[in-house]
Amino acid sequence: MSDPVREARERLIRGGLIAPYQVSDEVPELIVRSWRRSLGNAVETSAPPQHYQEVDTDSMVSRAALPVLDRWQQQLEDTGTTLFLSDRGGRIVARRTSDSSERRRLDSVHAAEGFDYSEDAVGTNALGTSMVEGRPVVVKGSQHYSEVLAVNACAAAPVISPSGLVLGSIALAGPSEAANPIMLSLTREISQQIAERLRASARPQDLALAMSFMRFSNSQRPTVVMDRESILANTPGLPYVNVASHVMLWELFNSHNWSVNSIMRHRLEGTAIEVMARRSTDGPREHFVVHFEDLPESAEPRTGLIVPSRASAADLTPRAKTSLAVILVEGPPGSGRATAAQALRTGRGALEVFVAAAEAIPPWASVEALLAAGTDVLIRRIEEIPEQEIVRLAGVVDKRRQALPPGERAGSLLLTASHDQAVPAVQAFLDTVGPAVHTEALARTPERIPGLVRQILNVVDPEARHTISPAALQSMVQWNWPGNITELAETVADLVRCVNNAVIERRHLPKHLQQAPPRRHMGLIETAERDAIIRALDAARGNKSEAAELLGIGRTTLYRKLRQLGLDTGEGSI
Repeated sequence: MSDPVREARERLIRGGLIAPYQVSDEVPELIVRSWRRSLGNAVETSAPPQHYQEVDTDSMVSRAALPVLDRWQQQLEDTGTTLFLSDRGGRIVARRTSDSSERRRLDSVHAAEGFDYSEDAVGTNALGTSMVEGRPVVVKGSQHYSEVLAVNACAAAPVISPSGLVLGSIALAGPSEAANPIMLSLTREISQQIAERLRASARPQDLALAMSFMRFSNSQRPTVVMDRESILANTPGLPYVNVASHVMLWELFNSHNWSVNSIMRHRLEGTAIEVMARRSTDGPREHFVVHFEDLPESAEPRTGLIVPSRASAADLTPRAKTSLAVILVEGPPGSGRATAAQALRTGRGALEVFVAAAEAIPPWASVEALLAAGTDVLIRRIEEIPEQEIVRLAGVVDKRRQALPPGERAGSLLLTASHDQAVPAVQAFLDTVGPAVHTEALARTPERIPGLVRQILNVVDPEARHTISPAALQSMVQWNWPGNITELAETVADLVRCVNNAVIERRHLPKHLQQAPPRRHMGLIETAERDAIIRALDAARGNKSEAAELLGIGRTTLYRKLRQLGLDTGEGSI
C-alpha cells in the first residue's frame, strides 16, 4: 500500500531546496517547513540518533519537570505511551515508561537519556520541532524525516520559562498505530504544569527581571536585562556579555548618579561599543535594561556620552597622535600610566625606558641622543625627580618640541607623573607641559578591574590553567586597591602561583579581599552587622548553619544578609 506522506517527503529530498514543491493536503505546512530545515542541515534519513552526551539531571528544567513526569507516568501506566523530557538543546534528559517491551523498542532507535533529538541532529520529530516552532506539534509515522522514526507517533510541547525562554520540551510518544488526538492535549497540559512549577520556584526579583526582559526578547537590537546576580540576553545581545562584563557593567551602573540622569551612555574603554542603560525599580530590587551599539571606530563621543578620563591611543585623533613631540601621562602611581603612554606611540621602533629617582637621575645627554636618532624615550615617575633637575628636563622638552615639526614622526619623549605627589617646582613644570592623558586610580574606576584581571591572567598564566570565579571577581571589584594596578597584578600572580585548584574562588583570596565591603556607603548598623557576620563565619569555618546559630538568627535571614552586605559566596568560573 502506497504512503502519500513518504512519497511527498521523497519528492522533496530528490528535488532539493531550490526545487518547487506543492504543499498537499496529506502533509501539514508545519511538517514541510521542518522537512526543508532537515534537508538544509543534511540530516541522515536511515540511521538512529548518534550524538550522545551525559545529561544534567539537576538543571532548572529537570528539577521542575521530574516530579511532574513521575505523577503522569502513574496515570499513563497502561496506555503503551512514553513520556520524554528534553533540554533546550534537544537532548533527552528523562524518559518515563512502564512497558519493558516499549523500552526495548525505544532503545533500538536510541530514544533514551543522553541522545540528541534536536531537529538539527535527527530532522523532523516532535521533541525537536516543537522547540523550533515554539508551539505544540504532532509528528506521526512518515512525517518524521528519518525512516528509523517512522514507526512512531509523538506529540510534544515546548517548556517555557517565566521570562518566555524555551528551556526544553515535553513529549508523549508511542507506536504510530497508537496515535491519538488527545496526546497533544496531554503534552500541552504537562508543559503548563512544569511552567507553573518554574514560576512558583522563581524568586520575586527573578520574575521582575523576566518581565522586563520579555519586552525585549524578540528585539533585533542587542539587549540585556541584569541585576547583581542574574543576566538575561536576547540572541543579538549574547556576544556582548559574559561573567566579567556582567561584573564590570554592574559596578559601572552603580557608580552612576541616576537621580541626575535617568539614561546612561558609556563607550566601553578600548572598544567601539556604546552602552545605553536605564534603571528599573519595578519589583523588589533595582535592575537595569541595557542596549549595545557598535560605533564606527572614528566616531566622536555623542552628547551625554560618558567618556573614560583615562584615554587610550584610540581616544586621540591621528593628527594629535602624530604631532605630539612630548606626551605627558598624569595620574596616581600604579594606575597604568606607563601602559597608557606606550599606547600613544604610533611607531613600531625602539623604546628606551628610564625611571626617575633622587638617586637615579636620567642621563640627559643620552636621552637627547636617543631622541635625535628617532628612538622613543619613556621617563617614568617624574614626580620623584629632584627639583634642581627640572631645568635640565625642561630643556630636553623644549629641544624635542623644536626638533619635531608638527605632522612628522620621529622619536617622541613620553613622561609619566603624579601631579599631587610632586613638589611645587615639578608641579609648575607639569602644568606647563600639560597632560595628554589622565589615568585614574582603580578605586575610582572599578569597572576596569574584570578586564584587567583577564589581561593579567593572560600574562602570568599563559597556559590558561586557572580561571577566576564570579564571587572572587566580585570581591576584587569591591576592594579599593590602594596600590592600583601594581597591587592587582601582584595579587593575581600570587594566586596563580599558590592556588592549586583550576578555579580560583573567593576562599582563596587574601582575607582583606574576602571581606571587602560593597562600594556603596554603609551606615553604622550595616557595618556592625557585616563585621559580626564575618566574625561568626570565621568562627564557624565557613559553615553558614553554625554561623547563623552563633548570631542568633535563622539561616534564611543569614543568606539574605550575606547578599545585602556583599558577602555571598556563590562560585562558578569565567
